[in-house]
Amino acid sequence: MGIGGWRAHDSSHRGLRDGDAEIKRMYVRADARRRGIARRVLDALERTAADAGRRRMILETGLEQPEAIAMYASTGYDPMPERYGHYADTEVALYFCKDLPPIRLATEHELPVLQDIERAAGQPFADIGMSLVADDEPPTIAELRTHLDAARCWVWVDDENLPVGYLVAADVDDALNIEQVSVHPDAARRGVGRALIDHVAAGARDRGCAALTLTTFRDVPWNAPYYERLGFDVLDDSRLTPELETILAAERARDIGQWPRVAMVRALD
Repeated sequence: MGIGGWRAHDSSHRGLRDGDAEIKRMYVRADARRRGIARRVLDALERTAADAGRRRMILETGLEQPEAIAMYASTGYDPMPERYGHYADTEVALYFCKDLPPIRLATEHELPVLQDIERAAGQPFADIGMSLVADDEPPTIAELRTHLDAARCWVWVDDENLPVGYLVAADVDDALNIEQVSVHPDAARRGVGRALIDHVAAGARDRGCAALTLTTFRDVPWNAPYYERLGFDVLDDSRLTPELETILAAERARDIGQWPRVAMVRALD
């Protein structure tokens, strides 16, 4: 009912920057309009461009397309001073741009950095008497590479394009299970974890996943109570899916299982 695509650009193109992604061929069938389809397609274009490391979305549209112009304006697109393409020297074209969040898929050489983030993020556990958790080893390079190969390893990067937070996930039953989300303490309290989760949730929804799931410590303030604020609900043991039950049982059997662990779910619609 709707289609859309984007293409990468660099500064060799007139009026464009390295890291730009240009929206192309966005269209919704006439009998399917006014259902929010165009906005869903636009969200998917922005998210996949960000995953690919693009930092700005750009587009050209015509003066005689007021509905499209209104949608772009309502979703954060601003008029851009640069003009490019066949209509750059005409008065019939309008150009818009929007900065994309600094979220992208991780790269192989960054996997040791993710381990460092995990170690740093674990230190606050020592402050509340959970030294075993603070000292727990981060995922191995091989484990992280498995998520990387499946395109299930995302990072939030700073102004120098260096990861300061990451999230890894895997398909579990009919859900996408967040196996780890960690933010370096230097980047804490900036909404990085929330943004990573929302980004991954949107992608999981578009792939047809019914929910996001995760396992976490029940009583640690930045674990279960934090996820509840992000829309997750605690699952009692009777509601666990088979794979999630296996994951939780394995965690409870480890030394860190002396502190209560719970599974949580966030429905995707």
